[in-house]
Amino acid sequence: MTTPAGPEAYTGPLDDMFGTVEDEIRKVIDKYNAAVNHINDWKYVLGPALIWISDALKTIRDGLDKVVKLVKYAVEHHMPVVSLIVQSFNWQDHVQKDVSAMVSSVEAPADPNLAYWEGAAATEYRNRAKIQRDAVEAIGGQGGKADAISSWLMSIAKLNVEFMTGLVQIVADFLGALVTASLETASVIGIPSAAKDLAGAIGGLVTGGINRLAEIATRLMDTLASVRDAKGLMNDPRLPGGHWPQAVNL
Repeated sequence: MTTPAGPEAYTGPLDDMFGTVEDEIRKVIDKYNAAVNHINDWKYVLGPALIWISDALKTIRDGLDKVVKLVKYAVEHHMPVVSLIVQSFNWQDHVQKDVSAMVSSVEAPADPNLAYWEGAAATEYRNRAKIQRDAVEAIGGQGGKADAISSWLMSIAKLNVEFMTGLVQIVADFLGALVTASLETASVIGIPSAAKDLAGAIGGLVTGGINRLAEIATRLMDTLASVRDAKGLMNDPRLPGGHWPQAVNL
């Protein structure tokens, strides 16, 4: 599996999904309003049938309200999701890689002659250098803290993207049902059956879609709850008190 070169591999498609869902929900609202206006134009001809047509419209409107609320919530959280993705790559590119590059040099003596240094001072120096190397390994080594935090942030971001993908599908299905019913252009005779069929379709697709999103949201909350694990990553003897060990105290 090829590793994406940067956050744009994720944020680009995510931005596209947000743009799509905003455009599509506007189309859904416009088609619903057009259908209501069309029915109102024929309300006197429809007579008593208007009572249960109104019930069907209420079912459609209830489903639409639920979807609109979901879209509004998603749009409001667009930038935080993008930030999660960017920060995940920052941990990988600007922490893990930079710190891991120090592994080979942190114990290397600045002067080759230090290799011949002996005595208590030399021993203390080498001990402190090893502590520094261990800290570097803890942060930037294979499977180190930076890599783990990057993976944790990315798992949260991916679940948000999965949620967004599901939401886009709900909106697309809603629009598809409206297009199929064509309630806004139905004949007077066809309006009652078209409204009834549309209400049945909308009720099922919205309920099914929201259930799928709820399952994704549950997994997201489980991942967010593991923030304790992320904090626990710093409980490492190589990072006393969760801090970088100081080689020199002033």
